[in-house]
Amino acid sequence: MTQSKKAPDKSHREVISLIELFEMFPDEKSGRHWFESIIWKGGRAVCHRCGGTNTYEVKNTKPLPHRCRDCRKHFSFRHRTILERSHIPLHKWAIAIYLVATNHKGVSSMKLHRDLDISQRHAWAMLHKIRQAMSGETGFFSETVEVEETRVGGIEKNKHQDNKLNTGRDGVGKSVVIGAKDRNYNKFAVQVVENKKRATLHGFIQEISKMAR
Repeated sequence: MTQSKKAPDKSHREVISLIELFEMFPDEKSGRHWFESIIWKGGRAVCHRCGGTNTYEVKNTKPLPHRCRDCRKHFSFRHRTILERSHIPLHKWAIAIYLVATNHKGVSSMKLHRDLDISQRHAWAMLHKIRQAMSGETGFFSETVEVEETRVGGIEKNKHQDNKLNTGRDGVGKSVVIGAKDRNYNKFAVQVVENKKRATLHGFIQEISKMAR
């Protein structure tokens, strides 16, 4: 996709037809090779575990299509990308990215649901990840993160008499744990804090907000 030098806006973009697009990405293999060429610009698969380039493609691509001779581990280009853990075929991802990138009025999840023959729920999640990648957000968390706190430890009345604190009420003797989870990427952060005071909890939230940038 290129931008015409004379184009005043996005409507003048030079794009390919949908027929050409579907011919470019007829199956999973074509989608995988395209993504690999984008991520591994040198044309050689790079192991994300050790950084080695002494790699080769295995005949049986499941569960992972490449193997590193240095660390003897299998790997994939999907690591730490929006495609990690996704079960949607790669050629459908490629087509979705093209549709989002070339449609200046936006693409709805219902349209992707119909055009790619996937569920509307999966189409919505796909759109969210594509838009995040295009916005340049590369943080640990996405825009929506769930935060919850709890107390962890044994019940005071069930402890041996020598171990009982014999003071306070509910929660005495337990540790306060706060966690944050990004359901889109299945990533989380957990920390033991001193108490449940607002300043303490807000301090944790401010720290994880830095990880999202």
